[in-house]
Amino acid sequence: MLMEHLGGAIASLFFPIEEIPLQQSKDGLQVQYLSPIALKVANIQQKSPMDIAIAIADYCQEESTNQSCLNREYFTVEVVPPGIILFKLTALGVANWLQTFPSLIKQKMTKGEREITSLCIDSDRYFPIQYSHARCCSILKLADRDRIIELADRDRPHSSPDWQIITPNPIPWLDDRNHLRLFHLAELSLISQLFTTLDNLSPLFQENLGELMGHLIIGDRAANWSKLAKALSDAFQTFYSQCRIWGEVQKETPKLAQARLGLVIGTQVLLQFILQELLGVFAPLEL
Repeated sequence: MLMEHLGGAIASLFFPIEEIPLQQSKDGLQVQYLSPIALKVANIQQKSPMDIAIAIADYCQEESTNQSCLNREYFTVEVVPPGIILFKLTALGVANWLQTFPSLIKQKMTKGEREITSLCIDSDRYFPIQYSHARCCSILKLADRDRIIELADRDRPHSSPDWQIITPNPIPWLDDRNHLRLFHLAELSLISQLFTTLDNLSPLFQENLGELMGHLIIGDRAANWSKLAKALSDAFQTFYSQCRIWGEVQKETPKLAQARLGLVIGTQVLLQFILQELLGVFAPLEL
């Protein structure tokens, strides 16, 4: 999703969006994307890559005043030698995406339990992913019970998780200085993996998902979705083992606990989508 928006800011200058190289940089401490498009253009136009990169960066900054999805409060643009354009999400930009993407993903879900190919727990291939999904659900239900958060429809039984955090709204991602409240390495790694997962799913949302389903669970594609979900599952497990929600955190820094629960619901939504919509297997509420 994010890559589509950023790519759109420079697509009209030289190339169709699908030909623009734009990838997430594994910085580890912040979400950022880089594009060497200026190097490609320089070879064609016989101009300085730095000059072209600066022109594109200026164009992106101008566009950010006209497009809400490219709000300059959400990202900064830098040019670094030999002509790489670097997009860095601000704390507000990260918070905005973490707040909004779960509801966007839920809108893309089309399958109920009756339409799932396999309602069993797959111990060989998908169990670690299903386990992480069930863990997310258990954490959210417990947090709702303890009134750390309030989930929508808390009194209605669910056949599959479609909850939303309605209190607090928005989730307190930012502190009083508008800095991201989440700065533990495990938190940042999970945030990075959430963005990576969204970027890989983004092309699906440009097409009719229903028409693609006959091909998504076959061969290499299924392996790719499984690998993507496993990476997210691993990042979540590391996060949960190192970043507490209850106990002292809940009592002394309740907003931090709520922000961490925001990461949990983001993980749950993406794991459910990959398991049910792309792999056709059950996303369990508990194990």
